[in-house]
This record gives sequence, C-alpha cells and structure tokens, in this order.
Amino acid sequence: MHLKDRADIIKKRGVVRVFCCLLLILFTIPGAAARVYIDIDSPGFQKFPLAITDFRQVGGDKDGLNLSRWFPDATARYLDLTDYFQIKDRRAFLEPSGSAVGDPFKVEYTDWTTIGIDYLVKGVFTPRGGALTSEIRIYDTIKAEEVFRRTYTGTVNGKPEMARKMAGDILAVLTGTRPLFESQIAFSRKTPQGAEIFSVNFDGSAATKRTAEYALVFSPQWSPDGRYLSYTSYRSGTPAVYIKDLKQKVTRRVTPYPGMNLAGPWSPDGRKMLLTLSRDGNEEIYSLEIATGALKRLTRHFAIDVSPCWSPDGTSIAFVSNRSGSPQIYVMDADGNGARRISYEGGYNTSPAWSPRGDRIAYEGRTGRGFQIFTINSQGEDPRAVTSADDGVHEKPAWSPDGRYLAAISRKGGRHRIVVIGMSDAKMRTVYESQWKCNGLSWSH
Repeated sequence: MHLKDRADIIKKRGVVRVFCCLLLILFTIPGAAARVYIDIDSPGFQKFPLAITDFRQVGGDKDGLNLSRWFPDATARYLDLTDYFQIKDRRAFLEPSGSAVGDPFKVEYTDWTTIGIDYLVKGVFTPRGGALTSEIRIYDTIKAEEVFRRTYTGTVNGKPEMARKMAGDILAVLTGTRPLFESQIAFSRKTPQGAEIFSVNFDGSAATKRTAEYALVFSPQWSPDGRYLSYTSYRSGTPAVYIKDLKQKVTRRVTPYPGMNLAGPWSPDGRKMLLTLSRDGNEEIYSLEIATGALKRLTRHFAIDVSPCWSPDGTSIAFVSNRSGSPQIYVMDADGNGARRISYEGGYNTSPAWSPRGDRIAYEGRTGRGFQIFTINSQGEDPRAVTSADDGVHEKPAWSPDGRYLAAISRKGGRHRIVVIGMSDAKMRTVYESQWKCNGLSWSH
C-alpha cells in the first residue's frame, strides 16, 4: 500500500481518532506505557476497533492443548463486558492469523489499518506439563508501534485467570481505567434457615457462599482491601454486627449492644465502620473505630436515621431520615454536623450509595409501580432515573470501584436478579439469578 493511501485511511478515520486521549499521566501497571490511548469519558465516545489474533504455541509439549483460539476468545469475552471495544471478527483479518512460521509478533500495520483496526493484540503460549506460560503484546496500528508487552505464568487449569489478567491489562493500558474483572458483588440471599451472604464476580462467574450461619444474615459490607466482610447476623438470636476475615476464615463480633445493630460501610481508609444502632432507644447513626472499638454517635434526632454511606473522601456521609415526614436522602459532615436534605422528588427515597467519583449519589425511590434506581448530585440537583418499571422493580444500588457501573437487585416474574448497569449507556446485564429473594449489595474494591 502506498504512503498516500495510508495517509488517506488515517484522515478518513480522524473523526473516530479524535476520541483518543494522548495525555501523559503516570501509570500504575508495571511495563505499561505512561499514557492513555482511549478517552472513554468523551461525550461522543464510540467503541474502538480492536483485533486479537490467534495465539501461537512456541515450544513446550508437542501434544499440548490447542489454545490458539481459546486465549483470544476468552480475552475478548471479558473485554466485551466493558462495552468499550468493538472486537473484530477474525474472518476479516488480512494478515494470516496464527501463522505457524516466522516471527509471531511481526506486524504488517497496513493490513490492520485497511480493515479499520486501531489496536492489535498478538500472543503466544507454551504448555509444559501442567504449567502454562503466555505473552501478549499490544500495538497501536496508526502509530505503527508496540505499546505494551507482558508475560503471564500459571497452570492449564488456571488459564481463565490468565485470560482475565490479559483483558485487565489491555483495558488499563488503552483506557487508563482500573479493571473490574477481579471485583466481586456481595449480597444476602434467602435460604431455608434464614439468609446467608453470597458473592459473584463482575462477569457473573463463581457464585460463592460466604457465610454458613444458618440464621438471618444480611447487610454485607466489603472492607476497602477486600480481605474482610462485615454483616449483621442473628446467629446468637439477636441482631449483631460481625466481621469475617476471608483469609484466615475467622469471624468476630464487634457490637455487644442491645436492640438493632445494622452493619454499614467501611470508611475509605478502612479504619472505621458506620453502624445503625438503637442502643439509646431510637435508630441513630454511629461510627465505630474497628481497631479500638471506640463508638461515636453522629445523629441526635427524634426521627429515625438509617442507611449511612461515606463520601469517597471520607468527609461527608449520606443517610436516610424521616425527619421531614417520609424517608428522604440527607447529607451531613463526617462528624454528624450540618445535616441537609437533598432528595425532594418522590415520597419515599432510601438506600443511598455514593459514587467513588464523588459526583453522584444513587438511591432507590418508590414510584407508582415499585422501587426504581435514581441518582442525584450531592447538592440535591439534577435527579436522574437509572432504571425503568418496564424491566421490573430495582433496589439496593451499589457502585463499581470505578464509578462507571451500578449493581442493583431486580425483581420481575418471580425471579430475583443481580444486575450491572452501565452509566454511559444504561445497558443492563444479569450476573446472578435466583428464585430466592436477594437483598443488600456491596461491590468490592
């Protein structure tokens, strides 16, 4: 292809390429280029064309598993969950995919720009016994340069984990966003003996039972580092808050108080936990220093104050109070001062969740056909509906760590679902479904 032809291709694709953000920023992933290639926050964002070629086996067992297509297909499935990329069908490739001879990382850039590919991923793998090694390289086809490479080691049985890491690196290198593929959503689900805490991965895999208390267990809350899970349990016959160390497999009780004890979120620094207690005769909000057990009362009102959550910087707390006559969303300083109402539309609003970006607070509001999810800014302005009654009832919003998605509980047709909703396109995806009632969501960091 002549240089003039290639220049014309680049010019024609300029409308799309304007969304590439070549900002110089520090990167947290070892070996990654210190810049972001795709601006996914652009108002006019469109999915970017990406190709992943068949991987080639280099060395290892002669009768090794044929993973040439498994690796690109598995990696593409994870990337599809983000809705950031348009994965090109291999049937459109001009360059032979997975060629058995020559340099597996040689790139004929014009073969990719001709079919509209902005970014290209190539890979190799080596099976040896039960061990498995793989390497990927990412290329910017317009600039005709390699932008990232990494080698992954694992086992044949652990190859899904390798694919998740590959997808996470591709996402982080090209968009600068933190991968969510390792994050988990915890929830309470009804059981014959009461309710237990379960979790499910962002991609809908690995639904796992986290507690076995054979009692009513609810209100799960992840610690910021993901090692601990706190919740309220009736295991002793009365409600109390417990913390489970998921690494050491031990659980300890942290509230010895009479009356209602409801677990709330951990502070952003992991040192405190918000609680709703009725120890003084009325439901009030408290903060608990986890290391010392020191308790501080934050609200002092004759009304009911419940469902607290931290702002991402830890300086403010959103909560629910009926001090105006019906449950509404309020915001106060972290020390309990300066409480102000921010929700005014609708007669029943509850379950606030503060976005990690700090700009929006999600909550559930009662409509004529059940509860739906809404968001509002912290000043009480710009309320927006996120879900619709056409898709059922939606409750208990929980933000993803990057603030780009909301998880919610959806009920329709006698089924209970955990759904993930994209904030950019309102696209909804089911990650868990059950005939048993689900409640209380928390998304790990």
